[in-house]
Amino acid sequence: MGFNPVSDRRNFTTVRDANYYHQQTEEANAAAHDGFAPDIQAEMDKLFWCDALILQFPLWWFGLPAILKGWVDRVFASGGRIYGGGKWYDRGVFSGKRAMCSVTIGGPPPIYSDRGLNGPIGAILFPINHGMLYFVGFR
Repeated sequence: MGFNPVSDRRNFTTVRDANYYHQQTEEANAAAHDGFAPDIQAEMDKLFWCDALILQFPLWWFGLPAILKGWVDRVFASGGRIYGGGKWYDRGVFSGKRAMCSVTIGGPPPIYSDRGLNGPIGAILFPINHGMLYFVGFR
């Protein structure tokens, strides 16, 4: 896609405070005034359109690859559009929608078991499944 993963003022077409950049303040302002940059708005529109979100990625240092993490950082904006104001978990914006991670790993499955060298894959993916996807309402 060529998606730019770097989060900064270019995320927005509106400005709340030109003298001090605070990401969540600018996200809330953009949510209130339809002020997200076109690339972010397009990705948000896709999330609202989809019934199920599938993230396909290689496990990279026990987490998301940098560009995918940057996608989450930019698109999962606070201020009520994607989360905030009591809109999280069971009351999340995407409540009723499903999400799934399709993950490739750089080792044999036993390494990612309860007794494996890297620990259980479920524990490794918990921050993604719970802290990112379920946080915004995805099941």
